[in-house]
Amino acid sequence: MIFLVGFSLLLFYKGVLCEQVIQSSLEQMVASGSKVTLLCTYDTSYSNPDLYWYRIRSDHSFQFILYRDNTQSRNADFTQGRFSVLHNPSQKTFHLVISQVEPEDSATYYCAIDTHSDTVVQDV
Repeated sequence: MIFLVGFSLLLFYKGVLCEQVIQSSLEQMVASGSKVTLLCTYDTSYSNPDLYWYRIRSDHSFQFILYRDNTQSRNADFTQGRFSVLHNPSQKTFHLVISQVEPEDSATYYCAIDTHSDTVVQDV
């Protein structure tokens, strides 16, 4: 089975500074059981940004996938070890890797950044 993975751009504004996330591919066709890497590059002057991946499924449900900063991490229960990130702070990349893709993974995926130091990580 082949399904579609969509990407979007999400920006957060802090005062007059713009924290930016760039996702390079708009759509990808992925075979069930394969591995896919969803690319995300971010731009911030903050040394410890809060980085997130979320998705919106075809039923319009919004799901938290995972969170990382320099000291903390959190994964949603449904990720079952199949979802991971390739995070390179020096290159400002935060790629999502989905191993053994399942049809239920078909969604629009969003990479997000926040530089608010008091962020509380919760499943949505």
